[in-house]
Amino acid sequence: MFVNNVRGVVLAAGKSSRFKTKKCKLSFTVCGQPMVVFPIKALKDLDIPITVVLGARKEEVKEVIESAGLRDLDYAVQKGQLGTGDAVKSSQKTWNKDNILILNGDMPLVTQELLRELIFEHDRTNAAITFLSAHCLNPFGYGRVVENDGKISIVEEKNCTQEQRLVTLINAGVYIIKKSFLEKNLDKVKRNEVSGEYYVTDLVGLASDQGDKVHTVYVPYDNVRGVNTLEELWVAEQIKRSQMIKFWMAQGVRFELAQSIHLDLDIEIGEESFIGTGAHILKGTRIGRNCKINAFSIIENTTIDDDTHVHSHSVIQDSKIGKNVHVGPFARLRNNVVLGDNVGIGNFVEVKNTQIGDNTRTQHLSFLGDAKIGNNVNIGAGTVTCNYDGVKKNKTLVGDNCFIGSNNTLIAPVQVGKNSYTAAGSTVSDNVPEGTLAIGRARQENKVGYVEKLKNKKMTEASGAAGTSKAASENDIKLNFLGAVKTDEMQENL
Repeated sequence: MFVNNVRGVVLAAGKSSRFKTKKCKLSFTVCGQPMVVFPIKALKDLDIPITVVLGARKEEVKEVIESAGLRDLDYAVQKGQLGTGDAVKSSQKTWNKDNILILNGDMPLVTQELLRELIFEHDRTNAAITFLSAHCLNPFGYGRVVENDGKISIVEEKNCTQEQRLVTLINAGVYIIKKSFLEKNLDKVKRNEVSGEYYVTDLVGLASDQGDKVHTVYVPYDNVRGVNTLEELWVAEQIKRSQMIKFWMAQGVRFELAQSIHLDLDIEIGEESFIGTGAHILKGTRIGRNCKINAFSIIENTTIDDDTHVHSHSVIQDSKIGKNVHVGPFARLRNNVVLGDNVGIGNFVEVKNTQIGDNTRTQHLSFLGDAKIGNNVNIGAGTVTCNYDGVKKNKTLVGDNCFIGSNNTLIAPVQVGKNSYTAAGSTVSDNVPEGTLAIGRARQENKVGYVEKLKNKKMTEASGAAGTSKAASENDIKLNFLGAVKTDEMQENL
């Protein structure tokens, strides 16, 4: 195949100045995947060897790429911000194929199918340069593809005349060029007087002027959108998300209000499942058949088995959930929660690093952390496992068929044996043997007639206070009178 004679070069050396952020734009995610990963994966899917050209924030970009599990890449470094032509030249030592496929690192919508078509057309036409172009109603920021007297050139935005700015045919920033042509002509590219940069796009004009074959492949603009601003990032993510939602609809998944739902890449959703308004299904999530994810729930890196219902406003992270489970509303599961089948996790329940067996219920206002809870257990409202002693996290173990009363405090490390009960309002700090009722609360004492005595006491105190207040008032009047008399006497003496 012709692709075996192609080397990919991904340009990832820019400053991302139009993003107005300290973070490199290439590390921003689109549907859960860093932007720079998209073109690299597209080349990887075609088994094309890749050189990534780094420059500004090179360590950050390289770390993003490697964190995505992308290995066996070559790297080149562009030492100065001297444009795309200089960036391509910095990769020259890695040109071990007869054709060099160059594309920008900020193209999250590019696909392997698009690149395969470009490579096929380049081979079919035996062109020196083949590049992608598209019609764009608002071409601001893009180089314009201009044809004059049968010759093709690409004019960058900064250098366009007023007439050229009206051209809607834009350069997409994806080229495949014969290595022999590159080696012969790259040094002929002159530094631009306006920007001070070397443009790889000038090679198109050079080829055309020399009579070398230049071939253009026209593609839909949405497939080759670049991302230079946060607004353009938002638009690209909307397009990618819409593509994914259409795909899952075709697999039998219903979306309640599709335009409000966020989907990441690397997810699975079973047929006949329902995704509610405002739900977020994030990277690493696997949802089974006939599941229901209600409005405004967030599911991340979690496996959910068939026939499970996640009620609204629930957050589930890094967990595994069995069949026919109900979670929420307003529940939170995090840090390696494992739920068996037919489990009920109710409203305002938080579960953390806990394993819960089949048919167990905790329906209201509880925190279960660092626990292992058996099958057929009832956890009463307001139950808390006190897992942290100020130094380390400790385990709570509850056996099968237990009944944990409401408002219980289980102070870990502690074990409740099988078939045991704990009374409501108990603080359980000692292990409970199997088949035992544990009562960990103060004994209730009823004081008959206490309320009446309290009322009488209050009335007596109020009466005494009133008498004291009256006497005090009379004394105040006397003192004021005496003070006035004394003042008059002093004035007469003066």
